[in-house]
Formats: sequence, structure tokens, C-alpha cells
Amino acid sequence: MAEHSAYRPRSRSLSHWWATKINAFYRNLSVQDLASRLPFLSRISRKEGEAIFQLMTGFVDTQILLTFVRTNALEYLYERPRTVDELARLLGFEKDTTELLCRAGVALHLIKLRRDRIYLARRGALILGLPGIPELIDHHSILYEDLIDPKAFFNGKSPRKLAEFWPYVFGATDTVNDSDLARYSDLMTKSQFMVARDTLRAISVPNAARWLDVGGGSGAFMDQVVHKFSKVQTAVFDLAGTQSTRPTKHQFIAGSFFDDDLPQGFDIISLIRVLYDHSDETVKQLLTKVYTALPKNGRLIVSEPMLGDRNPNRFGDTYFAIYTMAMNTGKTRSPSEICDILKQVGFSQIKINASPRPFVTTVIEAFKK
Repeated sequence: MAEHSAYRPRSRSLSHWWATKINAFYRNLSVQDLASRLPFLSRISRKEGEAIFQLMTGFVDTQILLTFVRTNALEYLYERPRTVDELARLLGFEKDTTELLCRAGVALHLIKLRRDRIYLARRGALILGLPGIPELIDHHSILYEDLIDPKAFFNGKSPRKLAEFWPYVFGATDTVNDSDLARYSDLMTKSQFMVARDTLRAISVPNAARWLDVGGGSGAFMDQVVHKFSKVQTAVFDLAGTQSTRPTKHQFIAGSFFDDDLPQGFDIISLIRVLYDHSDETVKQLLTKVYTALPKNGRLIVSEPMLGDRNPNRFGDTYFAIYTMAMNTGKTRSPSEICDILKQVGFSQIKINASPRPFVTTVIEAFKK
């Protein structure tokens, strides 16, 4: 036992020594120069160089994309192919600027150039075709403003405009005006389509189920539930003022899960993109209310983007983690973290469903004993 304890520090020291040496090796300019000339190593060197350049230029890409969305350039090209002169007039740009923008759009696979015409590419068509994507692209300019000074952002010394955009997460319903609620509800409605599709593909629901969606706003998610499971009885619980003004098949129950108990009498309760808006303490309180409201064998469905469980990923651990951090109250979690809280509250038979598009959502199911 004593020999084993003495071995472990030496093993760590060897690991640290090797890490230092290998990093010094990669950093050496002579090694980099040699790697760029050897056939096998040159491919690795080029790939890493391109990846570093992509990291460095990523913000420029987002601004090019934002320009295509805000100028309606994609919509104009969806109507029909255009010449550079035509598109320049529609955008109100100089011809030279439009040519530069179009070349950038081709590089990002948003558009295609064929002879003297500009065509919409598949990626550009998908952006227009997926509900809520243009609105989300436009919305993220607020996050980019928060990240202008990244050091100040990460040490918490800069104001965060994104937190001001989502005032409802603080639970102070008396300070949330109708305009804020309408803006929140509209963006959530338009961006809910893909999340709903992936969530409903991951689960099966009995025809006689009674389903309550907590924090469901205008009911965009429940619209998709009704479309797929026409016999399910559906209801939405959210702040007064977030409900849809159009006729819907689901009941709307006004309330705040910060201040009110959740309605009972439902077999299924869902939290769709709700947990990552809130702190651990709020999440535990909310899940406790869900557990209390559910009957025996009742089911909870959690669906939202999550961190990588064993390995960090580009979607959860970069984009969503930073976005929820900018909200001040939010926190993106891994499936394991959410499952741990569910167990603490009392849920069992917890299942993490395989997600076809983890950048859209991951679905967790849990049952009340």
C-alpha cells in the first residue's frame, strides 16, 4: 500500500514532465518549419493552422452572416438569382462592396456565383427555411456586444445587455412589462420548432396523456405536441401575457413557478429550454415543485442544449455555456449534472435519450416513484 502511494506522485510528475516537453516541441519554430515540409506532418500542420485561423476569424464570419440576414439579401436571392448590380441596388451598397460581400458569402456557403448571377446556396436556403433561425442570428448581436471586452466579461466587471433582454428569468414579474414579455414570447415561438421536433422524436406518449408544459410561453412547443399526438390533452403554465393571441387547442394557466405551486392533474410535465435559464438553487426548487405536482408514475421531460458529458463540445461548452453565463442567472449543465439533481429531488428511472442533433437539444426523461 505504501509503495502504491509513493508511485502515484512519480507518475503525475512524469506526466507533467512529458506534457511540458511535448508542448515545447510543438512551440519550437524549427519543428514547425520541418513539419510543414514533411508529407504526413504537413497535412497535420496545415489542418491545425487552418483551425487556428478559423478561431481567429470566427467573429468576422458571424458578422458577414448577420449582414446577409439584416439586409434581407438571402430573401432577395430566394426570390430569384440576381446580378451584382441588382443586389447592390437592393441592399443600398456600392457595387465593389457588394462584390466583396458576395465573395465572402460564397466562402461561407451561403450563396453561389455562376457567371454573372448570384444564387442562393443550400445553407442560405436552410437558414430561411428553419423557423426562427434568422431571428436568432439577429438576436445574437446582443451577446456579441457583451463579449467585446472578453476579459471584463469573464471576470464579471462588464454590464451584460443579454441579461436585460431576458428580465423574466429573475422572477420579478411585476417589473416585466408587456413589451418584454411579447418580445420574449415571439423569439421563443419562432426558435422552438427544431427543439420540438427533436424532443418529440425521442419519446413516446400514450394517447390518453395529460401534458403540462411549464414555461411554455405562447405554446409553440405544445402546438407541435398536438400536431403529433392529437388525442393528448395539453396545457401551458407561464407568466400572464406570454400566451398566444390566436386560438389554440391547449389550455393556458397563468402563474410563476417562482411564486406559485404548479397545477396538478397532469401525467406529463415538460421543461423545454427552462433549466439552463436558472441557477442550481432555482432549478432544484422548480424540480421539487414538478415532483410534487406529478402523480405516482408521472413523467418529467427535460429538453435543452447541454454540455458534453465526458468531453466538452463546441455547442454546449462554448456557445450555450457562454450565452447562459451572459444571462447572469443561467447555467448550461451536462446530462449527468441534471440527472444528479433529479435524483436528489426523488425522481427515478432517469433516461438520457440519444440526440440526433445535440446542438439543438438533448432530452432527459424521469419518473416519480
